[in-house]
Amino acid sequence: MALISTGSYLKADQLTEDGEIRRVVSCGQQPIKDASGKEELRWILCLDGGLKPLILNATNIKRAVGAFGTAETDDWVDKEIIVYQDASIEYGGVVTGGVRLRASKPPGKPRRPPRGPNKPLEVDDIPF
Repeated sequence: MALISTGSYLKADQLTEDGEIRRVVSCGQQPIKDASGKEELRWILCLDGGLKPLILNATNIKRAVGAFGTAETDDWVDKEIIVYQDASIEYGGVVTGGVRLRASKPPGKPRRPPRGPNKPLEVDDIPF
């Protein structure tokens, strides 16, 4: 269950540690003001389900690229990802917690063809 939070962007306190599977609506760059008031272009990830947009940091960009298999953000649209709260995130040397992303499905292992029921492995079956 998400908490009501002020601000325009997704915060960790709006998520759980288990996270939620969400579908990407869009991802693009927008100017964001930092604490000093200076504007800089940042990547913003918009997800379905009424979540606020997430400002992507370098770690979450890498995690999204790994989860989706591409750095082309247009290809992320309609793909699912898990967004969750990670209490161990540090910022400026202080543990603050934050938002993390992970793949919604674990990467699949290559499958070997079945050998059949109780069929022992033959020497001829070993590919050399």
